[in-house]
Amino acid sequence: MFLLPAVALPFLFFFAIRRLLRIPRGLLQGRLRVPAHRKALLGTLGAAAYAVLLGYTLALVVALSRVALASHDPLSAYVSVGAYVLAYPVVYLVAEWVFYYALKDATDPGAPHNSP
Repeated sequence: MFLLPAVALPFLFFFAIRRLLRIPRGLLQGRLRVPAHRKALLGTLGAAAYAVLLGYTLALVVALSRVALASHDPLSAYVSVGAYVLAYPVVYLVAEWVFYYALKDATDPGAPHNSP
């Protein structure tokens, strides 16, 4: 039960950090945009998903660091953060799902434009 999340966790950390770095850069450079229809709702959901993914990633890194560095009984310490590790793939997938709908590529020719 713990084998799959343990194997997938480094990959998910890599993908999450890559996404967390690319979203602000893409928005600032104009490569990403929030679709015009329901802009307030999608923008709010995108910002919330970004904040949750960033916070959960940082909290999980801190928790795993504390377990690795300060525990006398490593097995029971890792089991105590096991629920957080098992929930991380769900948090990542939900955030990616929100990003898929809340952020669109600005160069996408099929995207609707708001120009008159």
